[in-house]
Amino acid sequence: MAQDLNKHLDRARRNLEKNKLREAVAEYQAVLEEAPAHQESLQALADIYTRLNEPSVAAHYYGIQFDRLIEAGDGAKASAVFVRFLRPHPQPADRLMRYGTLLQKQNRPSEAIEQFGIAAELFQQQGQGIEALACYESMAMLDPDNPARHAVLGEQAERLKHSDMASRSYLRAGQLIQAAGALDAALEYFGRAHHLSPEDRTAALLFAEARLRKGDAEGAVVLLGPLSSTADDTTFLALYGEALLRTGKLDRARETFESYYRQKPDSFGKLFEVAGAYIGAGQDAKAAVLLMQTKEWMRASRKEADLSEQMDRLAALHPASIALAEVVARLYEELNREAKYFDALMRLFDLYLAAGQVKEACEALDRLVDIDPYDYRNQERIAKLEGRADPAFLQNILARAAKAATVSTRTDGFTGAGRDTSEGVGRAPEEERAQQALEDLVVQVEIFLQYSLQMKAVERLERIAELFPGEEEKNERLRTLYERANWWPKGAPVKAAPKSAPIAAPAAELLGAPFVAAPTAAETHRDLAAIAEINRLMYRQPTPQEVLSTTSAEIGKHLRASRCLVAVGTPGEGPQSTAEYSAAGLPYLGASGISTIVGLLSRVSPDSLGGVELQASTTPALRKIGLESALGVLLTDKETQAPSGALLVGEAFVRKWKPNESFFLQAVGDQLVLSVNHTRLRSLVRSLAVADEKTGLLNRGAYIDCLLAESNRARAQKSPLSLIIIHIDRGGELVRQHGDAAVEHYIEQLARTLSSAVRQTDIAVKYSTWSLVFILPDTLLESAQTLAEKLRQVASTARPSWGAADLTISAIVAESSSRPGDESEDRVTEWINRAEAGLDQARQLGGNTLVSLATP
Repeated sequence: MAQDLNKHLDRARRNLEKNKLREAVAEYQAVLEEAPAHQESLQALADIYTRLNEPSVAAHYYGIQFDRLIEAGDGAKASAVFVRFLRPHPQPADRLMRYGTLLQKQNRPSEAIEQFGIAAELFQQQGQGIEALACYESMAMLDPDNPARHAVLGEQAERLKHSDMASRSYLRAGQLIQAAGALDAALEYFGRAHHLSPEDRTAALLFAEARLRKGDAEGAVVLLGPLSSTADDTTFLALYGEALLRTGKLDRARETFESYYRQKPDSFGKLFEVAGAYIGAGQDAKAAVLLMQTKEWMRASRKEADLSEQMDRLAALHPASIALAEVVARLYEELNREAKYFDALMRLFDLYLAAGQVKEACEALDRLVDIDPYDYRNQERIAKLEGRADPAFLQNILARAAKAATVSTRTDGFTGAGRDTSEGVGRAPEEERAQQALEDLVVQVEIFLQYSLQMKAVERLERIAELFPGEEEKNERLRTLYERANWWPKGAPVKAAPKSAPIAAPAAELLGAPFVAAPTAAETHRDLAAIAEINRLMYRQPTPQEVLSTTSAEIGKHLRASRCLVAVGTPGEGPQSTAEYSAAGLPYLGASGISTIVGLLSRVSPDSLGGVELQASTTPALRKIGLESALGVLLTDKETQAPSGALLVGEAFVRKWKPNESFFLQAVGDQLVLSVNHTRLRSLVRSLAVADEKTGLLNRGAYIDCLLAESNRARAQKSPLSLIIIHIDRGGELVRQHGDAAVEHYIEQLARTLSSAVRQTDIAVKYSTWSLVFILPDTLLESAQTLAEKLRQVASTARPSWGAADLTISAIVAESSSRPGDESEDRVTEWINRAEAGLDQARQLGGNTLVSLATP
């Protein structure tokens, strides 16, 4: 047989040499009859028919060649054959599908989608639904953000009774359409998905959420109710609780949100909404029980600030609720916030009295007088109770309360003996009573300041500012108290005492020596707290300019200065970076005006704390920038000891600067130089490091460099540093099941989603094929744990093209150690190894977990 083949081949070749094409065709066809896969014959016949100008016949043989090349794995040649010889001619559906798959592997998605689309139509015409389904699935994978692709795939899968695939496709189409704002269309797709897979939890959740968005809370409850006995994750609980709350099923909503916050104790905001709904429904007692329980939880979580804010908001929404007012009063009593407690008691007194609860009103008044016997409104409250409360009680209260004004001229107490009951109570004019109340409050402030009770003094000053707004404009004594307490009403400018009424100078100043009051303990604590807060704000800014702007504004506000000017940069090495803060009414200086401060400060010798005090009488240039007196410091780079700029605060009037203010400026200035240098270094690292081509994140090569740089900064600043690894569980298995292209596309989508959920100062790195790392400066382990859980929840919103049924996310959280004596490299190496061990631990636990690693 082989001998016959060789004879045919020899004759065919001789005929070709003699240009006898028809005879050569006959010989090659004879070869194919005996060996249908003979490559030389197939190639020769295709070429000969091309020379004979019979392209359709030639295409038949080229098609057979294409199929053989695909089977042999030679994609490049197969693609060339198809483009050159087969594209102009109609091809069978299976060949078009194979060509589409080849284009998909070559990362040519638009061309692949075109071939899959033509193949799918042909398969449909031929009644080959399964093959058409495969084409639609490939098209949806290649164009995952196009809802129409998923909708067509779902319809085809539904026709073929592939319920799971149809449900997943409808869900993805609904999600994409909902993101585009077409809620009605999304509801239709979610409904079709739920109809096909009524037991699918994901379909029920998405359908219920869409109904809730549409305002159909009852429908959402119907959908989620069957799942409530088994589902207990936070996503379900949050959605189910919201639906129950909107439908007025408050007891079940309360139970659901309590379960939610046991797992995720954050702001507890929904419990306050439930309490508000209870009050709106007239069930104040249930609201009070819930609020008391929530109060205990939030105090145990050290969330007193959030608790106070939520309680105040709720009290403002429901001012007539006695039960709520009682809870608020008890809260502020426990928190020892006297001013807030006093306000809550005043509200309670009015509510009790309006409700006819005289006994409770008397108890509230008794506590009010205990807290502030000087409050002139106490007399009004006593008058309201006259004739309704026990006269002996009222007489006792009157004896304890300071007589801020002459409220009654009666001398016979509250028995009424010896007087006509129709006779009114004598009252002093309202203005006189108010002035007496102001006098009492001012005396209290003076006493508190004398005994260094700063917080008590500020509370009284806040009360004065509330009751007598703008009084400091005409009351020199009050203005002096504001200055002594270093506190001013919100929005009020710091003003110098008028020259017409100068305050008597101390003896030292009369003898010629300038008198500057020594800073009090309260001022020192206030400065230290401000330094810490400004330092924290500096390192949260993403650019050097924002560092300067934030710092200048915070310094100006803290020192209550008219201007704060900052210039950072080595003189002679290019333009300096500048920023300024100016009080209302002062003109903007700009970089050229700010740059003059370095020259102004360099001409004067600094004091022992590094401060330079300037007065316009000796430095006329100050007046050019609108200042009469100023205090500044020269900035120095602590590593190179080179000059690095200047920092100056100034006033539009003569001001005596205190030693603690020089210390404050010097301390903040040192941190400012470090922060600007650090921010520039971070920007440089990010710009030089090679980014991952597809995700846009830093690649693995920049990982260790970033850890070293951040670790050195954290050690120098004594600030915490943590990292989070977000890991896709069973990544290798997902690649084998769904292909490299699908998994890589999901990683790109996940990186974009998570990057929007972290701070600008956090650093994101692509750690491995299916892991991302987030480096978190100034972050403790507990805060990193909270963020990790948030990132896991955010990650659940990024849906892969194949659906999320087999996808889970784990997170590993680790804080950098700070053991003394360790080198940076050793510390980072230990940190990396600990995080890797956390990955192994997550795998052993089966994934879908958060692993928080202890810090050695």
